Amino acid sequence: MIDPNGLAPLKQFALNDRLANYGDGTFTTMRVSDGKVALLSRHINRLVNDSQALGLTVEAESIRQVIAAALPERNEGVLKVLIGAGQGGRGYARLAKPNINVAVSWHDVPAVYQSWQQQGIHVGTVPVSLARQPLLAGLKHANRLEQIFIKQALAHTDFDDAIVTDTEQNIIEASAANLFWLVGGQWFTSSLALAGVNGVMRQFILDNCPDIHIIEQQLTEIAHVDAMFLSNALMQIVPVKTLTLGESKRELAIAPVLSLHKSLAQAYVGEYGAA
Repeated sequence: MIDPNGLAPLKQFALNDRLANYGDGTFTTMRVSDGKVALLSRHINRLVNDSQALGLTVEAESIRQVIAAALPERNEGVLKVLIGAGQGGRGYARLAKPNINVAVSWHDVPAVYQSWQQQGIHVGTVPVSLARQPLLAGLKHANRLEQIFIKQALAHTDFDDAIVTDTEQNIIEASAANLFWLVGGQWFTSSLALAGVNGVMRQFILDNCPDIHIIEQQLTEIAHVDAMFLSNALMQIVPVKTLTLGESKRELAIAPVLSLHKSLAQAYVGEYGAA
């Protein structure tokens, strides 16, 4: 990759690379269709803002150029961009002036997402909780050990995904997506003040649906929700068809989710960009 933007291009990790050793960086995964990136500006802003929260300064235009250089490689798929703190010594301390690097990779969109969007999924719980850490809450940082534990636990269930709580049993998110639920005609989503990832699709939904309430909600308090969905940049919006909480297994309505998804379609198309 040509480096016109001040970010050091990374093709493989050095043994002392801080991204590989400590997860010292941020990343985003983007849906590319017909050569354009869905929610492009939101992805760029995430990388700038989340990197800044970790003490790494990157410019939006630099990231935009990295994405533009990658787009000719594929017309469809998932484009992943990682921003790292560069190389360092053995210990945790960064260099005084880290040589920030960027890694770009292409992946296929999971084939199952299309059927999930149309038919809904089965969601339950797993015995893994997220730690409360306000310094990292909301960020898509590269240290994802908690999510690895969650995915390992999920693999031993019959669920398609799981509701994940923090250590105080507050609902936070799914294994790799944000959560929304409907009660009595009102949509809700979780507060991410102490844990979780503020996904770009979540941001898009909240900006276009200002009536959604952001709350703290205990897992035990959602047993009688009317509808529920997961959201992220790749799956967009996926309804929960079956919800299992302990010994309780319920079928949820997916029509409200499909209706909401349809109402957002035009705004979503308007946020595609070609970098």
